[in-house]
Amino acid sequence: MEKYEQYLSDNAEDDERRAAAQVMEGLAGLRLEAKLREVAAEQATQHRRTLWRKLLFTLAALAFLAAVAYWFFSKNEATTSVPPSEKQAPSAPAPRKEQAPEQDKLEKPREKPPIAQIKPKEEVLVPPDPIFPTFALQDELIPEPLNPAPDLVATRGQGEANAALKALLDQLWYVTYPLQGLEVSGAFSSVDENLKKRDFTAAYLELEQLSSTQATNDTLHYLQAYCLMETGEGQEALLHFAQIQGRQLAREPQLQWYRGLALLLADKRSEAIALFNVIAANSGNPYRRQARKALKLLQ
Repeated sequence: MEKYEQYLSDNAEDDERRAAAQVMEGLAGLRLEAKLREVAAEQATQHRRTLWRKLLFTLAALAFLAAVAYWFFSKNEATTSVPPSEKQAPSAPAPRKEQAPEQDKLEKPREKPPIAQIKPKEEVLVPPDPIFPTFALQDELIPEPLNPAPDLVATRGQGEANAALKALLDQLWYVTYPLQGLEVSGAFSSVDENLKKRDFTAAYLELEQLSSTQATNDTLHYLQAYCLMETGEGQEALLHFAQIQGRQLAREPQLQWYRGLALLLADKRSEAIALFNVIAANSGNPYRRQARKALKLLQ
C-alpha cells in the first residue's frame, strides 16, 4: 500500500490520481452502507421487541379490567338475588312529641371542637401507572422514555462497559421527532417520512445524496446529527451539532439535551455531566428534569 501511495505521489499522472481517489471514495461509501444496513437490522429487531413488550402490557391491563368487571357484575347479581321475605319491614312511625315551650325551641349554639381535635386532611398519593412506569426524582415523577437507546458498536474487551452505558442511555433516551424549531421543506419531505417511520438508514442515505446536490444548511446538519445519534454514532453527531449550536433559540434547549446524549455516546462523560449541570440549573429549560435525572444516575 505504501509503494502504491508513493507511486501515486511521484510517478502517477493526473488521470491515475483521480481514478485512485474515486476508487477510495467508492470503498468508503460501501463500508458506510454496510454499517448502516447492520444498524438498520439491529433497529428492526429492537423495534419488534418493543412492540411485543407493549402488546404484553396491553393484554395484562385488559385481563385486569376484565377481572374487575366480572367481580363488579357478580356482586350486583348477588345483591339483587335476596328474597323479598328477608327484606326489612317498614318501621312504625315514631310517636309525636309534645310541643315544647317557646324558650326550649331556641337552639344552643354549637360548640366548636378544640383545635387539637381537628385532624388535618390526609394527602392521597396516586400510585404510578403500571403500564407506563415513572422515575421518582425527589418530588417529581418523570415518565420513562418512549423508545430505547440505539445499540452501541461492539468493542473488543469493553463488553461490560458497553452494556452498562446502554442500560444508562435506555433510561435517558428522551429523543423525539419532529425536531423543535425545524421546518421541513419540499426537498426533505421524503426524509421526513422516513424519520417518522424511524427508518434512520434510509433517511441518512437520502441526506447524503442531498448534501451532494445542494448547499449545506442548518436543516441538513440537524437532520444528519439526529440520524447519526439514533444509530449510535455520537462523535459524528457532535460534529454536526457544533455547526448549528446557538443559531436559533427555539431549538437550543433540545439541541443542548441531544448534545449531552451524544457526548455520552462518544464516551465523554465529564463533558456530558458539565452540560447536564447547565441544563438542570436553567429553570426555563424544558429538559431540566431529564438533566437532573441524568446527574442522579451518573453519580
